[in-house]
Amino acid sequence: MAQLDAVATLRRVPFFAVLREEELKSLAAHCGVRHVAKDEFLFAEGEPCEGLLVVQAGAIKLFKMAENGGEQVLVIERAGSTVAELPLFDGGTFPATAAAVEDSTLLYLPKRVFLDLCRRNSEVAFAVIRTLAWRFRYMTSLVEELSLKEVSHRLARFLRDRALKAGVRSRRGIEFPLEETNQQIAAEIGTVRDLVSRNLRRLVDRGIIKMELRKVIVLDMAELEAQVAGSKRASSDTRPVTLSSARF
Repeated sequence: MAQLDAVATLRRVPFFAVLREEELKSLAAHCGVRHVAKDEFLFAEGEPCEGLLVVQAGAIKLFKMAENGGEQVLVIERAGSTVAELPLFDGGTFPATAAAVEDSTLLYLPKRVFLDLCRRNSEVAFAVIRTLAWRFRYMTSLVEELSLKEVSHRLARFLRDRALKAGVRSRRGIEFPLEETNQQIAAEIGTVRDLVSRNLRRLVDRGIIKMELRKVIVLDMAELEAQVAGSKRASSDTRPVTLSSARF
């Protein structure tokens, strides 16, 4: 892969956005390239971390897996995002497993090169701290979602966030592609496939969204926002789903 492509990818990473062009080119020269096919594992929980991984194309999911095969997706990283950089700083192993959601390409920057840069450049170091702080806030929010919110609210938030990020406004509403299957959505919001299907149908029946194959049209964004407001579970069909009890 051409070095210019690597430079363009590194420039999108918050860690490296503060670097000058010459510094980015120097960093890119140390990068290797790794290709991962859809559904292929990038690394497994507990493996050692030898360097920084940056998504150049495609999508990588980080997830925790139970002994029975159930999984909880923690985050899906796309182009310009780093993958599980925490072990670079604490010397531990990867805290979760990573696999490709689609055919993906990643840059690999050796651990020594990255840590040397952090020691030399305080702006990069502070950018790393900001990113780790954001990840902590995100994980705290995820814990709240999984422990306190009903499935309907978690699904509504998933759809709301996707509409805000990828939606295009039309005369019918806000339209966006839904690339994930119901099983993949279930893994991401911490539930099971049947409940995703049931709650999607409920949103359709209430006239909040419309679905055309794998496209979602938000007909009433205000009502979808109202659905996002969560509460403690009160019904048996939205009881907490643990990794040990999930079936996919």
